[in-house]
Amino acid sequence: MTKTQIKLIVTVAALGVAVVHQRFKVDTITLGLLIMAVLPWVSSFLQSAELPGGWKFQFDQVKEEQQKQREDIERLKFLIDGFVTEDELKHLHRLASSEPFSVKVDGTSKFFESELRRLRSLGMIASLPDKGIRSLLVNDGKARDVKDHFCITDKGRAYLGFRHDNIAEGA
Repeated sequence: MTKTQIKLIVTVAALGVAVVHQRFKVDTITLGLLIMAVLPWVSSFLQSAELPGGWKFQFDQVKEEQQKQREDIERLKFLIDGFVTEDELKHLHRLASSEPFSVKVDGTSKFFESELRRLRSLGMIASLPDKGIRSLLVNDGKARDVKDHFCITDKGRAYLGFRHDNIAEGA
């Protein structure tokens, strides 16, 4: 039996009882039966209904929609958490902080370079005018401040906010 058939049976039965009851007198029972007759049809725009006497109806459609939204939110949290690597996340945090972000060219610079390039391609960081990866990663033995070459963008700050919210919610 489909949901529509069940709704139709409940409505017809409640209306039938209401009509029979109406012939004898008009009271709150008749009104309650009429409300019951209409209730299945208003479930598309009502979340729940509470009738006198403590009867409460929670509509399945709303529960199903809430479950779907919960699953969608979990998927989005997963994607946000995995969008950048842990090292890229550290770079974003360091660029967002007020502390210097020093780097010296060594054997791991290629990894650092690829992380910066990826963050820049995602729009999370931006090169400062006349600066960039080449000017930052000069192999002359000197340490350089990454903040003299790159800055975090609004998109990067928003991402850090999303990550912070995810952690705060216990994701």
